Amino acid sequence: MKRLVKVPSWWSISLITDVEIQTLSYYLDKLHSQLEYMTRELATSLYSQLKRIKDDEEIAKSLEQQELDYQYHSEIFPRLFLNSFHITAYSLLETQTFEIARRIGKKQKQPFDVSEIKGGSYLESAVYYIKKLTRIDAKRFGCWNDLAGGQRLRNVIVHSNGKPTNERDIQLARQHGVYDEQGKRVTITYEYCKVFIDLLKTFFGEIYKEIEAGNLLDY
Repeated sequence: MKRLVKVPSWWSISLITDVEIQTLSYYLDKLHSQLEYMTRELATSLYSQLKRIKDDEEIAKSLEQQELDYQYHSEIFPRLFLNSFHITAYSLLETQTFEIARRIGKKQKQPFDVSEIKGGSYLESAVYYIKKLTRIDAKRFGCWNDLAGGQRLRNVIVHSNGKPTNERDIQLARQHGVYDEQGKRVTITYEYCKVFIDLLKTFFGEIYKEIEAGNLLDY
């Protein structure tokens, strides 16, 4: 009978995190590619319809409707999708960090209760708790400021319907190339989503490295 090798629990958590990030990345690429394909197909279809119309008045009416259809497929729907994707990606960051804090607290018999920590977001509370029980200070990671910026963009989308209410957030959105000057709103791009996924990989890579070095989770 083969003897089963018990692996460190941080391995399983790390694996779950990695799989979720990879799945998110795959989902982003597939959906973005499909959106681009649908937009091209729509443009071809609209052009074909327009060529069949002979009456000038009907052409004008058709053009007006086609512009609305094309705007929806090329601008509005992609914006909704990418903004929603960023919210989901940030949620992954939050929930996985929360789980790490919970598991570290469990090993040290100090259960993590986010309600006991006042101020800040769930992410900041989890990071604070991890630092409190260990020597890991995630806010010192090189990627932290960019993650915090992603958090602010997420908050603008969720709480202000994508419209920044202060100059600081407008400048942040401009800095990351996700500010629609015409619509005066945050419009997350595919490129920014890819950058944020890389930030997630870097952040969790750093934190799991520290966990391994300090033997901070149960075997």
